[in-house]
Amino acid sequence: MRDLLLIPVLPLAILALRAVRRGDYRLHGHLMLATWACILLRSAWAFPTLAAPPRRVLAMLLGLALATLGLGRLALAWREGDTRLARAPRFHRAMGTVTLIGLALVLAAWCLHSNSLD
Repeated sequence: MRDLLLIPVLPLAILALRAVRRGDYRLHGHLMLATWACILLRSAWAFPTLAAPPRRVLAMLLGLALATLGLGRLALAWREGDTRLARAPRFHRAMGTVTLIGLALVLAAWCLHSNSLD
């Protein structure tokens, strides 16, 4: 039942990536924040039952995603001319790639662990 909270994550992420391709960076930020919130809710629900190593990995992944969101705010400020930090979009894209790779690895490990026959 708790896994139903993960259903909106994929459509939200797809819509967010489509928004950035259209150039709607503010909508992209809102959709990515909603994606992060759905993952956070699902993770917080399972957090007390997790062992220490998966709990640390999950906390690091959520922290990495939050840092990526923070860099996204800097990138948006640069695009709107509110800051002179021209490296922000590049750092945001790199952190986003690292976050997506980490999320894919954690998701694969979670699927393999939860579907094991042991």
